[in-house]
Amino acid sequence: MVSRERLADLLVDPREDLNFEIKNWLDLRHSNDDKATFAKAVLAIANHGGGFIALGLVETNAGVVEAEGRPAVLDSYSQDLINGIVQNYCDPPFHCAVHVVPDPAGAFFPIVVVPGGHRMPVRARRAGPHGNTVQNNAIYIRKPGPRSEEPQSAQEWDALLARCLRNQRDDMFDQIRDLITGAVRQVEEPPKPHRLDEWMRQSRDRWQEVVNPLPEGSGPRLPHGRYSFGYEIVGDRRQITLAQLPNILRQSVVRHTGWPPFWYPTRAGIAPYPIHGAVECSLASDPQDPNGDRDAAHSDFWRIHPEGLAFLIRGYQEDSSEELMPGRGPTPPGTVFDVSLPVWRVGEVLLHARSLAANLFEGPTTIRFVVCYEGLAGRSLASIGNRRLILDQHIARQGTITLTTHVDSQAIDANLPEIVHPLLLPLYALFDFFELPMQLVVDELTRMRAGQH
Repeated sequence: MVSRERLADLLVDPREDLNFEIKNWLDLRHSNDDKATFAKAVLAIANHGGGFIALGLVETNAGVVEAEGRPAVLDSYSQDLINGIVQNYCDPPFHCAVHVVPDPAGAFFPIVVVPGGHRMPVRARRAGPHGNTVQNNAIYIRKPGPRSEEPQSAQEWDALLARCLRNQRDDMFDQIRDLITGAVRQVEEPPKPHRLDEWMRQSRDRWQEVVNPLPEGSGPRLPHGRYSFGYEIVGDRRQITLAQLPNILRQSVVRHTGWPPFWYPTRAGIAPYPIHGAVECSLASDPQDPNGDRDAAHSDFWRIHPEGLAFLIRGYQEDSSEELMPGRGPTPPGTVFDVSLPVWRVGEVLLHARSLAANLFEGPTTIRFVVCYEGLAGRSLASIGNRRLILDQHIARQGTITLTTHVDSQAIDANLPEIVHPLLLPLYALFDFFELPMQLVVDELTRMRAGQH
């Protein structure tokens, strides 16, 4: 913890040293070059053992003075924005505190507190624009000058590694001391919900609000089971308004099947609408549907937030009365689980995440991905249309399972089977230890991308 008085003292007679660096009014919201410049300073100070970065200052012959171009407001130096840059550039990532403090004349400046105590060297997880300023996988330290550069000599490497080893040793000694003395560590407060987890919860609540007025047992209420997708894109988001989002969402739809995920209809009555800062779409009730009640598989509800959060919930296609099992006719709802459809649906949503990331973000991005299946208990593994031979009966006794993965979005297109297969293995294992063949995943994704229903 650093007091505001200590931070204000840094501005009394500012001087750069190994643990204090000044930067001008960097445009951290829009300029990728400025983001890389800032990230390099963070990396070097973190490896030095921690320190401070003051923004809005420049060194002149007369000393350190305020830089030109002070912004009207300091919103672009928010803690969330600063830590977004740290997350994108630093491996392992860490949290920086940001304080806006006054100098002796009363002018306010942002000061970023960079923590030390790292047990391993912090490296750059990505390069700056065009490979400038920051190099991918590079390690930076503070050197006399002061300046931020990669270690060159054996002495510089020894100092860095010794600092990391000392941090590891101190942690180990603290644990041993607690064991010997019987000290009990303070119980930490429960961690705050992850942003994606909170988004999933809020989206599920919104879906419930939408379908609650519908008749009990109707298809859009997904009474026999459902599956839901959620994902979060992490990276440098383009600055767009909610009004600009619909055009991006239409461009991001991936059409490999006749009913793509996050389909963006334009017809009145089912067209998406803005609510709670997101774009939302419900196909639960269609004023122009002569039947007045969609089946579960075509009653999608989805939400997408401009910060890169997406949610989709849908009923099982296997529960539609139109789905036929060879020799058995229509399948009763809630009794079967198709062996191929999860591969198709997960593959489609991953490709949608990759597409939205490319349209909504700049540069490299990562995807945190969640899929939840409900209403599985009592279902048996089957092959709708008899395209796959299921020799034995495989029944699920567990009702719900949640699967997660975290991938680079740039890797999704070329490595889709390698991502889908390990993600879905626990789902299929619920059906009497059924082992999902990798070749099935490869074949089904090939069929999906070729549009072979």
